[in-house]
Amino acid sequence: MRRLTRWLQRLFVFALVAVTLWFIVTQIFDRLEERLPWFAALLGTYILAAYVVLPIVIHACVAALRGNRIPRVTRAADGLPADPVNVILMGSKDQLTAAFSTANWHPADPLTPRTAVRMATSFLLNRPYSEAPFSSLYLFGRKQDIGFQEPVGNSPRKRHHIRFWAADTDPEAHIGNLAYWTKRARLDLSSADIWIGAGTTDTGFGFQSMTWQISHRVDKYADRERDYVIAALHAAGCIEDQQYIEAGEPTGTRFISDGRIVRANLAEPTERFPPTPRKASRNEGDIS
Repeated sequence: MRRLTRWLQRLFVFALVAVTLWFIVTQIFDRLEERLPWFAALLGTYILAAYVVLPIVIHACVAALRGNRIPRVTRAADGLPADPVNVILMGSKDQLTAAFSTANWHPADPLTPRTAVRMATSFLLNRPYSEAPFSSLYLFGRKQDIGFQEPVGNSPRKRHHIRFWAADTDPEAHIGNLAYWTKRARLDLSSADIWIGAGTTDTGFGFQSMTWQISHRVDKYADRERDYVIAALHAAGCIEDQQYIEAGEPTGTRFISDGRIVRANLAEPTERFPPTPRKASRNEGDIS
């Protein structure tokens, strides 16, 4: 029965892809080409396909195929799988911000037109921007509540970074409850005592493999960033009672992971810890 279900799902996806390609070529490109020069028609087709049509189709496909499975990955605004959930920290917001400050990580600026322009300028001119904003990813039906980063070099092109979503219930105890992962209520961050994190390493810019949108290029070995974040906090004396939750491998992404989530309690930092230099890996540079 499961094999039949998988084949039916594959047939559904194949048919959806075929219809989508037909629509892009005949209903978008051909019509634009009748009114515009060839290059302008091609550029317009790319913009409409990458930022309108494909996100809608993929979002619908994900919603249809996910069923009642608990998500192990965050989602982009268009519904595409994004960074895996790989860190859970227990403690107050003050403890969280103090821990990353002690480890010399920087909070991310809110994404606004001004910070987006500054980010683009810093990227093009290779200027430092330690508080560069993050794009919005979604868990619990809402975008991240807070994020931290550590630049790699002097450019926002490469950085260690992690997004956090506030929670007020122990996710280990409720890991089998789909409603826990899909609730949308925004919490009072000052009263939250659990922080669900998704950490990855940005290694540059590229194109997303499914929609060809311009995006950060991300190291596909997400466990290295999980371990790097935890090592930095542990060396700064900011976490204790570290353990692993066997949550299962994140599916639907190009990330390679052992599927474990690190869970730790936040502690009062003991000293300011200088950032640890990290050599670039030859495996970095894959698009997530």
